[in-house]
Amino acid sequence: MTKKQLLMLTARRLFAENGFYGTATARIAKEAGVSNGILFHYFPTKEILVRAMYSDVKDRIFDYSLGQVYKGATLKESIYTLWLASVEWYVEHPEEFHFMRQFETSPYYDVETEMAHRHTQLTLELIEKGLEQGVLKTFPSQLLFHVMTNLVHNAVEYIRLYDELLEDFEFRNRLFDVTWDALKK
Repeated sequence: MTKKQLLMLTARRLFAENGFYGTATARIAKEAGVSNGILFHYFPTKEILVRAMYSDVKDRIFDYSLGQVYKGATLKESIYTLWLASVEWYVEHPEEFHFMRQFETSPYYDVETEMAHRHTQLTLELIEKGLEQGVLKTFPSQLLFHVMTNLVHNAVEYIRLYDELLEDFEFRNRLFDVTWDALKK
């Protein structure tokens, strides 16, 4: 593991425990076993660290999701596959989930960064396709993206409360039906 990766891993744990504002950069460096200078070499500010962590998590979700989506699927199947991949990934990575929830409600979040990411672009492409086909509700694609994202988050939070639901595929399908019903005309 590189020092940069170690710093992000340590920061993620500390942010999960104490929040962004309750975690000093000096503590991140100390718990990672490096000097403040090394931390600031990789991440000159806490904001740069937080944004780098955001990009890292989004990249890993994208890579995982892309491996699940298959060509030739219907719109509903594609959205389901992307939804399920996101839910599964977050359930399996609770610290990343907590980080993303924290990030999305922080001053570090900005819409332009979110909309430019490959994972968001993949989701928006599916939403645009659904709008063009007249399958999805006639709302701005970014609004439908946020509806879908929030329903992913709600599903993850609920599944994490009730571990027995992790393997209940029928329940997952019913959870997706809530998302699909919210999106479709």
